[in-house]
Amino acid sequence: MSADTTAIYLDHAATTPMRADARDCLQACLAAPLGNPSSPHGPGQAAAARITTAAAQLADVVGAQADEIVWTSGATEATNLALRGVAAFAERGASTGRPVRIISCVTEHSATRDTLKALEQQGVDVFWLAVDTQGRIDLDALEAALAQPCDLVSLMHVNNETGLVHDVARIAALCQAHDVALHIDAAQSLTRLAIDVSTTPIALVSMSAHKIGGPPGIGALYVRRRPRVGLAPQIIGGGQQQGRRAGTLPTHQIAAFGAAAAGADAERETTQASYRRLGERLWHGLSCIDGVTRNHPPAAIGAAPFVNVSIAGVHGEAIRTGLAHGQPNIALSGGSACSAARGASSYVLRAMGRRVDAAAASLRLTLGPGIDEATVDRVVVRVAEETARLRALAGRPA
Repeated sequence: MSADTTAIYLDHAATTPMRADARDCLQACLAAPLGNPSSPHGPGQAAAARITTAAAQLADVVGAQADEIVWTSGATEATNLALRGVAAFAERGASTGRPVRIISCVTEHSATRDTLKALEQQGVDVFWLAVDTQGRIDLDALEAALAQPCDLVSLMHVNNETGLVHDVARIAALCQAHDVALHIDAAQSLTRLAIDVSTTPIALVSMSAHKIGGPPGIGALYVRRRPRVGLAPQIIGGGQQQGRRAGTLPTHQIAAFGAAAAGADAERETTQASYRRLGERLWHGLSCIDGVTRNHPPAAIGAAPFVNVSIAGVHGEAIRTGLAHGQPNIALSGGSACSAARGASSYVLRAMGRRVDAAAASLRLTLGPGIDEATVDRVVVRVAEETARLRALAGRPA
């Protein structure tokens, strides 16, 4: 079945349409006679200059220095480099006889969870923090965990399913007090929330271009220069990027990432205010449907673009399929794209205390460009109609 380009797109947490400024930048790079950015000749240096500009643009968004940016293939690779790199460096320099120890959370993205589970198989001690019904960690529990020797704390800034915002400033202060490096997965917060590593003691930040209107296939890891973070490279071969990650850099993707970051950050306050207003309207409309419960947190601790609900009396896959292929088509998900690919109910919602059936019958709707009040109202009507249709088929009251 061919994709319906008239769909109402509410899956911006999975990926975003490319911004015009990023697309123009990417096309300009492809049209230019650019060379390998590691080469000393003119075309090579022209490519290197574009990468330098992009590094400055991205660094400016997070309060970093340009030489603290390491380009990767995406946030997943950036997170792997952070977790595996710290673990390998700590293991290589271990003299105490204790295992490498990392603290994380049960609701992390699978890029973190799966990597840490693999590291556990290799002998790394991972301490998993639980969450409450809103998805928040207990900071007292974190502080107690930090009382034991630790090499890294790794947490998301914004949860990719519910939009819960962890209190990074307080978490970073706790980590600093115990002299433990902090890694933040900022895939969902970059250009949505303010990030300033110059004032907040964060050691490592994973970022992704396609979450903010940049091209897929490119990401970055911020690596604090002072105090230095011990990080063993995970891809070696050419010594690029000061030996932190080898491989010829994709100039066009990097330049477009920089343009997207600069453009999206400049619009952040305006767009987030709009998404918060539209998100409240969407939630209010959905809450009027019988059997709909809220999974996303209150506005005070949630990111604006996220609305996550569970619908009683329907099969999760059935309602998501019905919405995706009815009229109008609504592009949404039931959780992260990674969980959807596995056919699993949301482990994030289960960790928050939701029942398995409620976690399976969830809808994650994430706002983005082109969504207005009229569109939100159409979505509410479609969800109500589809819910009633499925309940009628199942012989349940609408």
